[in-house]
Amino acid sequence: MKKRPLLWCWSVAVALISPAAGAQQAAAPAVAEETDALTDKARQLYEEGRQAAGAGKWADAHASFLAAWAIKPHYQIASNLGVACLKLGRNREAAEYLTRYLREAPATKVKERQSAEASLREALAKVASVKVQVAPQGAVVTVDGTAVGKAPLADPVFLDPGKHEIGARLDGYVSVKRPVVAAAGGIDKVVFQLERTPASGVVVGPGPVGPMAPPPRDNVRTAVLVGGGVVAGVGVGAGVLFTVLANGRASDARKLRAELVVEDSGMRLCPTINPQKCTDLSDAVDARVDFSNSAFWSFVGAGAVGAGTVIYGLVTMESAAPSRSVQVTPLWGPDTAGFSVSGMF
Repeated sequence: MKKRPLLWCWSVAVALISPAAGAQQAAAPAVAEETDALTDKARQLYEEGRQAAGAGKWADAHASFLAAWAIKPHYQIASNLGVACLKLGRNREAAEYLTRYLREAPATKVKERQSAEASLREALAKVASVKVQVAPQGAVVTVDGTAVGKAPLADPVFLDPGKHEIGARLDGYVSVKRPVVAAAGGIDKVVFQLERTPASGVVVGPGPVGPMAPPPRDNVRTAVLVGGGVVAGVGVGAGVLFTVLANGRASDARKLRAELVVEDSGMRLCPTINPQKCTDLSDAVDARVDFSNSAFWSFVGAGAVGAGTVIYGLVTMESAAPSRSVQVTPLWGPDTAGFSVSGMF
């Protein structure tokens, strides 16, 4: 009698726990059943597509294969879907599906692969094949604005003949696009190297080009005055240098004359007495004349530039002064009649 309450409690506990355990065990079969149902549906659509293809109803076969592919993208479905696309003239899609089949199908399926390769050659003869390479990886590759995958792409991009635009975009990088003219049976390669977006995020383009503003008037005046002063100073310096050289050559000439007079007993007959000294004397005299002329014209040039600079400074100083203005206002009143004159004189 004492053990019955204990057994009864154990029975109740087991009864309460059993439903929960049964629910947990039933959850996994439910998921498996759902997966099997999807697989069964894809298999059913695949079989319907094969039957339609056998009857030559390629539009119905394409629809069934495409629906099966949407549920389960298996390589076997890709093969049949590619053939259906080829029969319907959808050559680009046929090349895509057949290429994927050959990439994923086992090598043991020799006959199936040979058949798919033949169909792929037929499709490639009518489309262009473009190998797209993008750095960095992960960039979205687009064809005519529609995304076709992320880099690196496992297969080439197939294009119908005509003009297209291939692009690539990635967050943090500048998007790029490139026009491509696709030819049937053509093979091409496009390489993109994306550049990082500037930190500011703002691209400043060239502004409108207009006439250059003239330099400030004061700057021009200063440049002229300083330049004129420098040129005048250089002229004076050159005049002084040439004068010193002329005096030196004059001194040499006097010395040579004195030596020739002594040698010729006061007669200084050139070039009979000493031809070499006579030649040196002539050279010294000519050099003195040249240096004297150079000194003269250096002083003249320096004076002209200096005078011109001074005159320019005076003229611009006067023109820079405030303009004079006079305002005359008539005055009229009971006890006043006349004019009021005001302004700057």
